[in-house]
Amino acid sequence: MNNKDLLLAIDNGTQSLKALIFDLEGNLLAKESAPFKPYFSRHPGWAEQDPDVFWDALCLACRKLLGNNTAYRERIAGVALTTQRGTVINLDKEGKPLRPAIIWLDQRKTHGLPPLGG
Repeated sequence: MNNKDLLLAIDNGTQSLKALIFDLEGNLLAKESAPFKPYFSRHPGWAEQDPDVFWDALCLACRKLLGNNTAYRERIAGVALTTQRGTVINLDKEGKPLRPAIIWLDQRKTHGLPPLGG
């Protein structure tokens, strides 16, 4: 008998990360979240975030979710991830962040370059 009948969904937003467990009919069975400071700005128009904030929030939310719902751990069949649009994390060859993430709210741009596709 296959008891893999649950889905773990991760939603990484601008102000928090949520970890949710759904059954295969789409019913929400459990939910935990880990709030964080939305972003920081060193210059006008910039919007950045320490990539470790996302990782730490992911670990915290999942630990709380699976710690409070131990019976669900072995039943997870798959994971879905949704995150902020257009957020960029530059990594080195070992996968470590090189700088703060540039999040979707960032307004900086390059001057003098033609737009993409033109």
